[in-house]
Amino acid sequence: MIFFASIFKGIRRHFVVVLAALLLILGMFAAVKLIPGRSESSGACNGPEVVETVSVASISEASSEADEAGDTLSSSETIDLGDAVTSTESTESSSKNGEKSSETKEIVDTIIIGEDVGQNISQEAFDKFVQRYTDTVGWLYFEDERLSYPIMRSNDNDKYAEDDYAGNESETGAIFLDFRCDPEFTDSNSIIYGHNMRNRTMFGALRIYKEDLSFLDQHKYFQIRTSNGISRYMIFAFMDVPKDSYIYDVYGKNPSNMREYLDTIEYKTYIDTGIEPTVDDQIVMLSTCTKSDDLYFVMFAVKVDE
Repeated sequence: MIFFASIFKGIRRHFVVVLAALLLILGMFAAVKLIPGRSESSGACNGPEVVETVSVASISEASSEADEAGDTLSSSETIDLGDAVTSTESTESSSKNGEKSSETKEIVDTIIIGEDVGQNISQEAFDKFVQRYTDTVGWLYFEDERLSYPIMRSNDNDKYAEDDYAGNESETGAIFLDFRCDPEFTDSNSIIYGHNMRNRTMFGALRIYKEDLSFLDQHKYFQIRTSNGISRYMIFAFMDVPKDSYIYDVYGKNPSNMREYLDTIEYKTYIDTGIEPTVDDQIVMLSTCTKSDDLYFVMFAVKVDE
């Protein structure tokens, strides 16, 4: 009897140990199931979303690889390193602050400034703009809607290389007419300057013509509006020239080197359009900087309609 009692006690002791072990395992399993922040279906975290950040260096590298030409960075490309927080309240506040509050803003909203290209300016809106910004001599509008900007003019070629149309200091500057050229665009050759922006605003939009020569086929016309109405121009040539090229001294009515100027364009243009203007035609030359410190990119158009 004593022998069987000893065996029974041993079995009972082991049973208690086994039971305790099973209870411990079940408790641990239940604890794992109750841990928050896990998805049974995918195993993905349901906690706070992790937003991948991009360094300023990587952004600059990507920008350089995307655009080979143009060394000036538009103010619209400035990277804001502040808190990236948005809300319905802030959006509504921004919307209210964006309401028209002055005649100037109403004009700007109507006539398309900077990045918001897409339509030409009416004569009435243009005249109001001239009244507000008296250095305005015209409005340049590409018919494919790539460019739509006021053309400014001062008593030198420095002011609007550094200031926008409103006279504020700006990296983009403004589109401006050479101060030696007639503000009515009646010269044999009118020279218009603009910065070559990396984001393809201003005259950065002209790079596509050089990158894809076939682009000209469907994008060859632009217009210039002045106080006297609209003139239409057809692009017929473009090329790179040295910064000290004599072509920047071809201006005024019937300049003596006009024939040489036209011959230079014919021989050096990157594309042969078959269009050969005469000395009696009116040319508009669009000029911008390039990646090279020694060259400018220039585009030529001949007046075809008024």
